[in-house]
Amino acid sequence: MKTSSVRIAVVDDDPLVSRLVGRVLATAGYDPKIFSSGDEFLESDGPSAFDVVLTDLQMEGASGLDVLKACRAGADSPEVLLMTGHGTIRSAVEAMRLGALDYLAKPVEPDELLHRVAQAIEARRLRRQVDALSGEVRRRSGVIPFVAESKAMRGFLSRAARAAESSSTVLILGETGTGKDVVARHIQASGPRADRTYLTLNCAALPESLLESELFGHARGAFSGAQALKRGLFEEADGGTLFLDEIGSTSPAAQAKLLRVVEEGAVRRVGENQPIPVNVRILAATNRDLSRAVAAGEFREDLYYRLSVVTLIVPPLRERRDDIEPLARVFLAESVRRLGKFRVFGPETVEFLQDYSYPGNVRELRYAIEQAVVLSEDGILRPSDFSFRSVPAGPGRGLAGSAGAVPRAVSQQITPERLRTALAENGGNRVRAARALGISRATFYRLLGKQSEPVEESSG
Repeated sequence: MKTSSVRIAVVDDDPLVSRLVGRVLATAGYDPKIFSSGDEFLESDGPSAFDVVLTDLQMEGASGLDVLKACRAGADSPEVLLMTGHGTIRSAVEAMRLGALDYLAKPVEPDELLHRVAQAIEARRLRRQVDALSGEVRRRSGVIPFVAESKAMRGFLSRAARAAESSSTVLILGETGTGKDVVARHIQASGPRADRTYLTLNCAALPESLLESELFGHARGAFSGAQALKRGLFEEADGGTLFLDEIGSTSPAAQAKLLRVVEEGAVRRVGENQPIPVNVRILAATNRDLSRAVAAGEFREDLYYRLSVVTLIVPPLRERRDDIEPLARVFLAESVRRLGKFRVFGPETVEFLQDYSYPGNVRELRYAIEQAVVLSEDGILRPSDFSFRSVPAGPGRGLAGSAGAVPRAVSQQITPERLRTALAENGGNRVRAARALGISRATFYRLLGKQSEPVEESSG
């Protein structure tokens, strides 16, 4: 969305503040409309005329909360950012329950203002995109728009969109926690079989005997306990899509039977020889390097080529840094709605989150934020509220875990005095202090939180 087309309202009864905010927005290419009071705003065309509303919290007459309530009352409501003094931050946090997106502490910093406005514009775009999806499709598939600010994710989604248009088999590769199951559901819901059956199976969750019965079905009496005929998932998904997660964990026998289904388009129930025709699109996923597994004789080469007609590799979160902040805000809003605990990120928390390597990828970020929401003692999430664990790099992880971790021997050498000295020598700048100590920002903040005695910092 072009800045000139974004409709922004600035509501503040302090003319110095409103002029400053309006000037910063105008310089960035926006065309804000200034209101000198909450009453003036409420008497105008109203919230429906704007995409983003920046409002002071405490004003004579109609307050910022009144403005917020009016904004949230409409169907296509704007995103609201509260501007508040330090003495009313808790009130701003409390206002999150009424639907405010975030708050800005006065005096408002120009860079921070533009950053938050850009976030509000993106949040509104995502909300509109979600609302535009058919309610029935969303209930059936659970698909939500992907966060794709990073070049890596935009390129991936472009390839996924092309894959979705066909009925070809798709192999989805990626590290644990990257969201391969979400990708599969997105492909199914965007493709020609969107309105047909979609079934999933985690192949690693079942022993071989049960896996074959679950996939192919079985005849009555085929084995002990088979007291009735059972249709397998391939039959149940006939005409639709079957997602096979953790395909790399299947046994050679199961792989042979899967290959036959893919080649013949028919299944044979366990205990029967009669083929049953099925028309199923297969989506498969694994965190294993199947090409290496083929070379090691652990996975059938012919099945691998059948499954990988289209191969998509989901980028790990450490390769899509630009997505960390929007994802974090989506997960925070998700946790706030579900848990009823109203939280916002502190001024340094987003930078802290962006500095971690996420060996557990998107899943780790989601649960870290939920944990912080649960355990935080007040309404502001700070770096000390997060307890990321150091996970050694594993096969296919590259440098996963390294950016957010620090060797034990190094961390033990960094005393409170060293932290103070590094901060003092770098003018209180935490980024430069962390660099001087040879550690990441995430580790620096974590060490700050672990010290038993406070570390004095300058305000820089």
